[in-house]
Formats: sequence, C-alpha cells, structure tokens
Amino acid sequence: MNVKFDKIDDLNATIVIDIDKVDYEPRVSEAMKKLQKQVVLKGFRPGKAPFSVVNKMYGKSVLADELNNMASQKLNDYIKEEKLDILGYPMSSEKVESKIDLESSEDFSFAFDLGLAPVFALNIDKSDTLELPVIAVDEDEVSKDIDHARQRAGSLEVVESAEKNDIIYAKVTELNADGTVLDGGIENVEISFVAEMIKDETLQNQFIGIANNATINANLKAIFNNVDTVIANTLNMPKEGVADLNDTFKIDIFEIKRRINRELNQEFYNEMFGEENAPTSEQEYRQRIKENLERYYANEAQMWVDHHIGHLIIDKHAIVLPDEFLKRWLLISNEKEYNTENIAERYAKEKEALIRRLIIEKVAEKAEIKVEQNEIIEEASIYYVSLYRQYGYNATVNDPMIQQSVAEKLKEAEFVEQMQDRVVYKKAYDYIRTIISLKEKNYTVSEYFDMVNQHKH
Repeated sequence: MNVKFDKIDDLNATIVIDIDKVDYEPRVSEAMKKLQKQVVLKGFRPGKAPFSVVNKMYGKSVLADELNNMASQKLNDYIKEEKLDILGYPMSSEKVESKIDLESSEDFSFAFDLGLAPVFALNIDKSDTLELPVIAVDEDEVSKDIDHARQRAGSLEVVESAEKNDIIYAKVTELNADGTVLDGGIENVEISFVAEMIKDETLQNQFIGIANNATINANLKAIFNNVDTVIANTLNMPKEGVADLNDTFKIDIFEIKRRINRELNQEFYNEMFGEENAPTSEQEYRQRIKENLERYYANEAQMWVDHHIGHLIIDKHAIVLPDEFLKRWLLISNEKEYNTENIAERYAKEKEALIRRLIIEKVAEKAEIKVEQNEIIEEASIYYVSLYRQYGYNATVNDPMIQQSVAEKLKEAEFVEQMQDRVVYKKAYDYIRTIISLKEKNYTVSEYFDMVNQHKH
C-alpha cells in the first residue's frame, strides 16, 4: 500500500491510499475461505459449497469490505505515525477522486479530506488584567437570608383577608364584554397567585385587603403579567390559545393563606445544620449564616473570573479553523442535529467551543496538567450533588446514593471522558489565574448583581 499526503494549506490536506492486488488478495482469499465454511446453499452440505459459486455470489461484497477495512486502518495508522493533529475525522475527498471500480479494476485508491488543527502559541501573560469582585456581606444580607430560611421552613395559615405576600386561591370563569359567562369558555378553573407579583399596581391594590369568599371581575392576563406561558400552564391549555381568551374573568376567591415564618429556636437551628453541628444561640446562628454567604459569594466571584477568562482566551487568540471542512463533517456525522438550513448558525456556536477547547489543550500542555482517577471520581460526585439538588434533594458528596450513582455512571466511557474534561478545564483555568493579573474591586451584594445583570444584557 502506498500513502500520498498533500497539504493544501495550513488547515486542509488530502490523503490518498493506493491499494494494489498484491496488498488485498491474501486478505480477500482468507475471508472467502472462512465464508465458504459458513455458507449454506441448497444442494450442498453446510460448508461444502464450491468456492467458485461462493466467490461469484459474495466475492465483490467481501472485496469491498476488505478494501474499506484496509483503507481505514492504513489511514488511522498514518495519522498516528505522522502525529497529524486533525479536527473531526477524515471524510471521502471532494478534491481528489477515489478510484474504486470493483467490476473492471484490480488496483484501487481511496482519497480523504482532512481538517488540520491550527498551530498557535499561547498568548496570555501578566499584562492581561481581569477584575476579581470582593463582595461584602453585611448584616442586612444576613437578615434577608435568615428571613428566606424561616419562610421556607414556615407553615401556611388560612386568613380572612389578603396581604400582598399571601397566596390567593380562586376559581375563574371567562366573561363576555357585558359581564355574562362566555359560552364554551374557561369555567370554574382553580388558580393561585400572589398580589405582590402583579406588575399592574392598580390591579395589585384590588387584591391587597380583599376578603376571603369575595368575588371580583378582573383582567386575568394582567394578573399573570401577560406572560402567555404562565397563563397557559395555569389554565392547563395550549399556549397558542391564550391570544383568543377574553381579558375579563370572574374571580371567586375561596381561600387565602399566609406563610408564617419559623421561630428562631434550637429546633430550627438543628434542622438547618444538623443536631450535632447546630449553633446554640441566635448570635452564633447569624455568624454561621454570614460565613456561609461569604463562601458562596467568594465562589460567585471566582465564577465571574472564570467567565471572563473564557472571553479573554478567545479574544487573545485569533484562531482560524477549516470552517468548510468542519461544517461538512458536522452535516455528515450528525444528520439529526444539523442540516443545510441550520448549519451556519449552529456552527458558529460549535466553532467558539472548539477554539476554547484548543486553547485549553494548549494550556494543559504548558502546565503539564494530569488527571488522576480520584479527581475524576471527585468531579463526578460534585456533578451528581448539583444534579440532585436541582430536584430538591440536599445531598453531599459522601451520600451513599451519590456514591452509588457515581459508581454506576463511571462504567460508561463517555461519562468518564466528560468528567476528565471538566477536571482539565478547572485545572487550566486555575493555571491561567496564575499567569494573568487579578485586580480586586469591592462590591456590595446588590452592586455585584447589578453588574452581572448588566453584563447579561
């Protein structure tokens, strides 16, 4: 077999693999002999069909399989031996014609297009400065957090009239413009809402102070701030039908509930922190809450830095990719996800992610980052803790259920690779922090989130 490598430019190349009869004949012959022993043909004992008959029936198919296997194997070997840094995977060439005429030729050639990874140098140093927010946690923030905790752990109590934070339960019926019930409309559907959430102040004030068992006609869409998705979910109807609803509904209030905050006492502290580790006074409880918030906001600040490191490494490296090759590769490799109509838009996102990955790999190489098995397990545990907490289960990395989930998932090679990538990214970002400059800037909690929201546009 002969391999010809043609580097078209810095990002594109072709490989042509020539396969002569002397290369494939022994393998085809061996494959045909094995097939002959397995073939069952009418009129012959199993495995005793004449070779000439088997060859006539299956010879071309076996030849095609062996040629494809040989070409793929030689292609992979060549890429490995020559240490070619490629993107995606080689595809049948659109630049060079393959010669695969099974009917009239004994010599064949397979041509492949390759996308080459760009060559670049790492371009970040101490002259690159990012802001590190230092977020102050004052006593007001501590009080807010405690109030939320007391509210979450509190109870609901039925009351006779509504304050702005109370939950109002009602049955609603759609009305005509003259106040009569709309025939075939929404009727006696139960809803719940909180007056404080209503943006229309005039409408909000109509429900503040309203009595239990009262009836009022109101704009139902405005109660839910004209958000079609919320209205549809509340009324259990298709979102497309919201536009056809009349504005005015009869609101029959049948219950009002008020959340009563938990008392600050030892029982509450035990529930929040566990009996063995619970604070024993309000002062100690406030201090523990403050320490937790400080850790939380310190982590928020690091996430902010990570976010801007992501921007920085993209901005500082003008990396060019073999775009047309990669678009074609995505279309072929994932036909369900990509098509000619969406490839331009989706490739733009894939391109940025790929560029970031290439830079992280360069950082990992410079920092000599290695990933140990225990680090993969730890990262998988953190991943599952986060996952379970999304569903309201306050797990820890030592939780038996977390450990069991991790043990099962680590049997999957793809998941292991994902966790390994997460570890590499974290270590790479940690290393980047050491080679750039971080300038601290003080913020209150509200100032920090104002900045974050402004950045989100």
